[in-house]
Amino acid sequence: MTIFDELEKQYFEIDNDYSFIEFDAISKGWNKKAQKYARKRELNDQAYFLFMFTRLEDRVRQESAKKIVKKKASTISWKNKAAWDILPSNASAEMNFKNRLALLTPKGQSDFNIVADYYKERNAIGHGGTFTSPINMPHVISEYKRLYRTLKA
Repeated sequence: MTIFDELEKQYFEIDNDYSFIEFDAISKGWNKKAQKYARKRELNDQAYFLFMFTRLEDRVRQESAKKIVKKKASTISWKNKAAWDILPSNASAEMNFKNRLALLTPKGQSDFNIVADYYKERNAIGHGGTFTSPINMPHVISEYKRLYRTLKA
């Protein structure tokens, strides 16, 4: 079981509870209560989106560092080795997230674009905003799980 499986379970437990209360309030005409639980669900989506993204972000850092180390060790030609030697060998070293991502998946292709879009959402939420485009959490969670398995050195 991955961290995403655990978080998915927790997310749906909370979302289902809030959804039930929200639906009940709507059916009884309790608009304030319905709005309150709609807001709770929105914040729950943001919280789990952000937390799950941090796990994917860490995966990108770790796997990109592994790739850099492998390339530094296996590249013979000094011209190619020089390019790899300027990159940081550890995951905690400063390197732009999208550059790290580009080491694991082709820039501009589907997986890169999905993660880049999620990164944009992560930044919006992380800096006090909200989603910049509609998010379907069940789909996002399944994408996080797939990307976690796919993005490897």
